Amino acid sequence: MMKLLAACVACLLASVALATPGGVDSKGCHNSQKIGFHCHPQRAGGGGLPGGESKKERETRLKRECKGRVNAGVCEGFTRP
Repeated sequence: MMKLLAACVACLLASVALATPGGVDSKGCHNSQKIGFHCHPQRAGGGGLPGGESKKERETRLKRECKGRVNAGVCEGFTRP
């Protein structure tokens, strides 16, 4: 039983070690297991916000999505037209 448990843990750790992070650096580059190190210029970090949107794009989206909602949480300050 212990050998089976140890084998399962070893397989789990091996799969985690082979995983690549989903993020890219400020130039849009990352290391992929299948392709290797490569870059995506269109995904380069501009504003540093998650999701790749700029601060202005985020504010525009929140004004649109929060219209008419409760002025709390992420919508705080964006509920007025």
